[in-house]
Amino acid sequence: MDPELHKAAVQGSVTSLRKLVAERPGILGSKTPQGNTALHIATELGHAGFLKEALGVDCKLLATRNADGDTPLHLAARMGKLDVAELLVSRASAWRAEHSPGSEQEPLFMANKAGDTPLHDAVKQGRSTVALMLLAAEPSVGHTLNMRKESPLHIAAREGLADVVAKIVRQPWVHEKFVPSDSTNGTALHQAVLGGRIRK
Repeated sequence: MDPELHKAAVQGSVTSLRKLVAERPGILGSKTPQGNTALHIATELGHAGFLKEALGVDCKLLATRNADGDTPLHLAARMGKLDVAELLVSRASAWRAEHSPGSEQEPLFMANKAGDTPLHDAVKQGRSTVALMLLAAEPSVGHTLNMRKESPLHIAAREGLADVVAKIVRQPWVHEKFVPSDSTNGTALHQAVLGGRIRK
């Protein structure tokens, strides 16, 4: 990645970003050795203004993956950056209007190399507020399975995130769509018991 762009992303400098884009229009496509774009870096550091400006220049950055398969929304969910996640989700909603809904390339559904969606990452880290916001944007993603055959519902139950579990179970689901025949992780109730989250 261009060092000046990296510095602008780390600092969240919109002024520097505008200057760099004016001088070199394709600069936002550059990446670090780990495959991170300036959007990934600014997301981890919570620079919402920088993100808004960068996405205004190139909205495709929203669906760009790093070497781990993470999109910027994965990082926002994992880090619990609510304002950044809200911005990315609003852009994801606009993305949906322009592309086919439910597509695997839709940011809310995109999975990283572990098969985790942004919602998986939010519940794994106990980020209830971000998880609830993601569910409000796309309720059905709560039943999506990762590579370990775990849904966000399984993980939320195991972690004791009662508000997230309640939100997910209100969403109707189709067994054949969300549970493969070889699923070995049991139900969300099994996960709650394994996580010691059953109240007496």
